[in-house]
Amino acid sequence: MKRLFLSLMMATAVLSGTFAQSEEKKTTFGVKAEMNSNFYLVGDSEIITATGNGFGANTGLFLKTNIIDNLAIRVELLCQYRNAEFTILGQEHTLTNWGIEVPAYIMGQFAMGSGRFFFGAGPYGIAGISAGMNDVDMYAEGNGLFTLSRWNLGVGMIVGIELGCGLQFNVNYKYGMFNSNLSNSGNLVENTAAIGLGYRF
Repeated sequence: MKRLFLSLMMATAVLSGTFAQSEEKKTTFGVKAEMNSNFYLVGDSEIITATGNGFGANTGLFLKTNIIDNLAIRVELLCQYRNAEFTILGQEHTLTNWGIEVPAYIMGQFAMGSGRFFFGAGPYGIAGISAGMNDVDMYAEGNGLFTLSRWNLGVGMIVGIELGCGLQFNVNYKYGMFNSNLSNSGNLVENTAAIGLGYRF
């Protein structure tokens, strides 16, 4: 009887360990919302004399797959509303963008009480839906200001904490790798910083 009891206990422990391991490696998803600050670094332009921060918002979904206990891959799908300030020939203008962004992070994650601390870095891509400045379509060639690229690629980083209940707090920073200005009026390199909340199901 003792042997049977011990065998059952050992089998239960092994199965529990296997289940816990598979749970740790599973794929999870969640939702997030962020406030963003969008700005451009300007260079080699006689028309654009200054740029500044504008504020907007991101909202969307994320999918995370644990590779091992302390390593994961996280992919996000975000709808973006962004603003940036420009001084063009002495006049102040606000650039407003709507777009879709897909960042992918390779993340380290470490237990912290009942929650975890995570950080990561990786590439992202943006597809612009609309961009306007003073009722001017900034994606249109020959619009009288400059022509903005609808597409961009870059690198980003994310740092955050996740509570035991699944609630997340994160900050992230993204840096565009290419000139967003398609016309001959200077170089524009896009930068975005954000702070937000998420929830993992």
